[in-house]
Amino acid sequence: MTMAVNTLMRSVAAGRMLAEQLHYGGVLTRPTIQDMDGTRLQEDLPTCPMVYAIITDMKVFGNPKVDNDHYEQYPPTYPLDAPPPPALVPLTLEKSKLNVECCISTGFVTSKCTWNLNCVRSQASCDCLLAVPIDNQGTVSSVEIDMGHDRLYTTIVVPTDEAASYCTKGNTQADVNGPGTYNPELFRLKIPQVEGGAKLEVKVTWFQSMIFDNGMYSLRVPFVFPEHILPIATKLSSIIKVKCSINTGTNGGVELGAFGNPMEEILREHGKVIFKKGGNDWKNQDFIASYKTWSDGIFPNLIFQDPEPGESDNRGSFCLSISPPDPNKIKVFQRAVVFLLDRSGSMKGKPIEAARQALYFGLESLKPEDSFNIIAFDHDLTLFSPQMERSTTTSIARACEWSMTNCTARGGTDILSPLQQAFQLLENFPGAIPYVFLITDGAVSAEQNICLTMQSRIVALGARAPRISTFGIGHYCNFYFLKMLAVIGRGMNEVAFKSDKIRGQMERMLVATAAPVLTNIGLARLPDNCEVYPFPIPDLFCGNPLIISGKFYGKFPDSLIVMGLMPDQSTWQIEVPSRNSSKLPLNRVFAKQQLDLFTGQAWLCGNKSREQEAVNLSLSTGLPCQYTRMIGFETTREKFEEFQSQRKKGKKMDVNKFITAKAAGVVLIGGLVVGFGSVAATLANSVIEDTIADSVESALESLGGTVGDWCDCCLRCFEFICTNVDCLCGCECCECCGAVLEGCECFLGGACELIFGCLCGLLDM
Repeated sequence: MTMAVNTLMRSVAAGRMLAEQLHYGGVLTRPTIQDMDGTRLQEDLPTCPMVYAIITDMKVFGNPKVDNDHYEQYPPTYPLDAPPPPALVPLTLEKSKLNVECCISTGFVTSKCTWNLNCVRSQASCDCLLAVPIDNQGTVSSVEIDMGHDRLYTTIVVPTDEAASYCTKGNTQADVNGPGTYNPELFRLKIPQVEGGAKLEVKVTWFQSMIFDNGMYSLRVPFVFPEHILPIATKLSSIIKVKCSINTGTNGGVELGAFGNPMEEILREHGKVIFKKGGNDWKNQDFIASYKTWSDGIFPNLIFQDPEPGESDNRGSFCLSISPPDPNKIKVFQRAVVFLLDRSGSMKGKPIEAARQALYFGLESLKPEDSFNIIAFDHDLTLFSPQMERSTTTSIARACEWSMTNCTARGGTDILSPLQQAFQLLENFPGAIPYVFLITDGAVSAEQNICLTMQSRIVALGARAPRISTFGIGHYCNFYFLKMLAVIGRGMNEVAFKSDKIRGQMERMLVATAAPVLTNIGLARLPDNCEVYPFPIPDLFCGNPLIISGKFYGKFPDSLIVMGLMPDQSTWQIEVPSRNSSKLPLNRVFAKQQLDLFTGQAWLCGNKSREQEAVNLSLSTGLPCQYTRMIGFETTREKFEEFQSQRKKGKKMDVNKFITAKAAGVVLIGGLVVGFGSVAATLANSVIEDTIADSVESALESLGGTVGDWCDCCLRCFEFICTNVDCLCGCECCECCGAVLEGCECFLGGACELIFGCLCGLLDM
């Protein structure tokens, strides 16, 4: 089920009005919801796992405990001031269990809730919508729903080609490839035809990266329950249970951060603490768990696990975590930083403003001994200064003023030229560690060539090569291009999908890299044919612990040698003993890190073996990737138990065997993977629109064409149009591709009514 965020908010607002009508009787009047920017509607977005009844026909709406004759005589009315159907009416929450496991740097969250469909009349049914808000780009790995009457709904990850064959019976329209379908903050799943009065037992499991901030790893779980979903006169603390375990992977004590609600400690041992909800004073707020990692110096820790019996991968796993010191207690490197800021037309509005504000923050966080420069780029580039500038109050003020004039949205996107220009500025800059921060919202052609070109240059420069950190904005940038560019450049990578997240996430990345303490890190004594992720190994920063994972054959050594370069140019070296730990699920803890790297490497080099490794890891962990899809299907209790048994054994399964005859078939769940971006949307300077979650691809399909169908001459023409022409009324579609776009909103010249396609003739202007 694809739904724009604005549509979702309006439907939720309408559903809330219907729920109040059902609770209190009569038609309630509320202010008409008119805000298109979502400011008033924002309060209706889910703040905890939710299930809604999708009401499209008022004939099914009503209390299932009330006689149907009553509704025949007094049918419920749709509030006149409510947004148009469908209305998403929240179900009543009867109980909720939350289990949180924090393992090193990854959080595993399981939510189990019981919901009562008490807004649909008896002997009637409706579809329902599961909506789960997830913090910090979490990824749902499984959903299990017991709908009663021996009906169960579940999910599984399958290879893409299999998903396509299954979905000939189900929803073939779910677009999982189009950029823009990915919404990392809100997982949505349609539940088919639930009977009025039924109770839904819903279990959702997801992975989530922990955030490091000010010396603490923390995990946040949206856990604020709207008052109107609770049974009347029911205290929140009486229906929720919470359990939390923190496993640091170390052999020492665990220093915890503060919890917002009372938690009772039930177990403590080396490197691990377990809590449960304590007391009856439970505040209605998000659940946060955290623990401290900063110490007086650099602290490495090394654990490994032998391969588990029955696994297809016969390699063991290891994890080397290097905790950084408190920056106030050590000396850090002098830096030379070049900021590359995308000012193409698609950055117009909130994105460019948020990026500028984060840039100001980055400039002001520079130390007096640091140096900097700024390159604003689109299809052309502009430098703040012809050479690196010392970080002074005067130079930073000039840079901020310069960015107001030169960092405004316009033109196309060329990424290679500003990267090469930044390297020229930094290659021969003595006495400082060189860094490049690339900020972009676009995908460009020949991205593999850009990566390979920069890789060749980095290899040639060796230890003197600048580090590259990348920050992607929106759905149209190629996440894997930016990921691999950062891996090649030994830097960090972040992505923000909403403009109101850009500034905060960029500032967090800038803080994380503000204080490098160990560079040019290497490992010795690794087993033969050992794989290390990420590689090359990034620098260690005070604002970001370094986590290195890997796979090995045979016996793991008793210790590894870790070495690097200190700020005074001396060599730092330490022997780190290894420890066999069976208590941590290492394969799962680093699954997302490895999955992204496998996918990026497969994309960069066209490596089919890496692609297959990504598929195997995706299937074993339940995390969808570019080469797999998550599908949902209905089954019975008996078939579900057989399905679970076979899945645990890692057997290849035919999903058709478990689908019940009365089910509509397999539903493809779209919007779970980031995507390879959209060059066409970038060429079109498509502006990020936070209120619309639908992809550009879906929008173009509804208007008569798809981006994927456009030929090269169309794309060249589209690029020319977006950088040279304000309004294109009257143009006709070229026969070479048949792509038709009606009612276009020109991003450089305002709205116009037109039909246009290839427009190749404009190239001759």
